[in-house]
Amino acid sequence: MAISRDMGFGGYCDSVTHELSGMKSKLLGFIRDIELMEGPEKQTLQPHIQHFRDIIKIIDWKLEILRKVCPFDWAGYAGEVERTASVRMQEPPDKDFVAGGYIGG
Repeated sequence: MAISRDMGFGGYCDSVTHELSGMKSKLLGFIRDIELMEGPEKQTLQPHIQHFRDIIKIIDWKLEILRKVCPFDWAGYAGEVERTASVRMQEPPDKDFVAGGYIGG
């Protein structure tokens, strides 16, 4: 993967995210393929599943680092960051509800 000088920071973030996500996807596919196998082939390849999962954890960790380094408005964050805050309103209390208060003293 070559980086051109005009790619820019956001382009770099997009390219690296795309490549790492592709690697992760392929590894998950290998895991799925091994789990669907039967017989001696599955027994032979079964230990590879844990190695693939270890690599996936490292890729996830690198993607997390990339998200922290790349600009906030980077396109890779689209859909991941909520642009506005939303607050769910609580239901109003029943009419007969009486809250304890200061009695004095």
